[in-house]
Order: sequence, then C-alpha cells, then structure tokens
Amino acid sequence: MAGGNGAAERGFDDLDARLIDAVERLGDAGRAMLRDAAKREGLSVTQAQLLLRVTTPTAGPQGTGSFARWLEVSAPTVSDAASALVRKGLLEAVPDVADTRRSSWVPTGPGREVAERLHGWRDPLTAGLSACSPQERAAALRVLLETIASLNRTGRITVARTCLTCRFLRDEAPDGRAGEWCGLLKAPLGAADLRVDCPDHQPVPR
Repeated sequence: MAGGNGAAERGFDDLDARLIDAVERLGDAGRAMLRDAAKREGLSVTQAQLLLRVTTPTAGPQGTGSFARWLEVSAPTVSDAASALVRKGLLEAVPDVADTRRSSWVPTGPGREVAERLHGWRDPLTAGLSACSPQERAAALRVLLETIASLNRTGRITVARTCLTCRFLRDEAPDGRAGEWCGLLKAPLGAADLRVDCPDHQPVPR
C-alpha cells in the first residue's frame, strides 16, 4: 500500500510538469505541421503565419507593429515577410484611413486561396480533439486561457485578446445570477463561449 500511495503522490506532484510537457509537445507538432503546409505553398513559417493572420475575420486591418506584437517577433521580421508576400502577389498594402503615413496589410484574392489551403494544417489536431466530449474541450479551453491570462499579466505575452483579459468580463449577470457575463455583448459566458481572439477586446486597466 505504501508503494502505491507514493506512486500516486509522485504522479500528482508532477501533474503541472506533465501538462506543460503535453502543451509543448502539441506546440512542436503544430509548428511542424504548419511548416510542412507552408513549404507546400513555397512560404516560410513566418510568411504563412502572417497570411493566416491577415485572413482571420477577427483580426481586421493591421500594420507591421500590430502583427509583430501578435506573433511575438520583431517588426523587421514581419516587414520582410510581408514584402515577400507582396512580391508573390498574396498581400498588398493599403493606406491607413486614420494615418496616411501608415499602411495596413490586406490579402489579395490569390492570398485568400493560399490561406484557405494553409488552414488545413489544423485538421489532425481537430481530429484528435473530436475524441473528447464538448465539456472536456471547454474545460481544457478554460485552463489554457487562464494560463494565457497569467502570462499576459506578467508581460510574458504582450497581446492576449481573450475574455479573461478583457475589461468587459463580469463575475455575475446584471440581475445577480451567478456565472460570468460579457458586459459588452450583454450575454452570459459559458466555458465553451470564451474567446481566444475577440475583435472587441479591451484590456483590463492596470
């Protein structure tokens, strides 16, 4: 019995380490799959990430600085990737309506077609998630978003447009009912409703 209890204790003691290892393993696999998808399109990983980002409906028009912060890379790296995509006819720069000295990157028609094919890199991950129940997936989403929020608060992640880092998040509904609530959408937020990349996100004042 003593040996069994010791094994159980060791298992619980390193649960956090195993979770981190699992996330790292998924990250490695994801990067490899994205790299393969990018290679098939004749792109670098950064070029593929940029093209995927500019075709994300929630992203909206963004300039070099915004993309650099989102991708956690330098502005020159984004600028080089964007210039390459422009030469390939997949991206174009349009003047910022608020400041004509700046430009925003937008995809061309061919760029959207390439991005649509690139999105297929996620398919194996989607297939793996289908083995879990919706409740399990929602619980996993909550755990990951809590971790992202913690990293954002400590400056490890500079951009986190999630519900858990937004000033509109409420701990209860206006009528006092328990449960999280979005003050902007005026709607309850279940575990499966939490957003990773909300276009209306506003950070919590510090």
